[in-house]
Amino acid sequence: MEVTLTTKGQITLPKALRDSLHLKTGDKIIFEELDNGAYLLKARTTDVSVLKGCVAYRGAPATLDDMDAAIAKNAGA
Repeated sequence: MEVTLTTKGQITLPKALRDSLHLKTGDKIIFEELDNGAYLLKARTTDVSVLKGCVAYRGAPATLDDMDAAIAKNAGA
């Protein structure tokens, strides 16, 4: 895949590459230099572990039956 560098030092990633990396406007991309001088292009993602603790539930633990009943009730079943 070939891209062209603009006078402003920018490149446009082909749509197939953007789709393959699931990129959207504003996403960050990491260019990692390998030992052989080549570069690896990676989409920068956030590990879900950073979300730990962002929602705190303070009620009593619910059983699977309780959850199934609540889903059925609110889904109109």
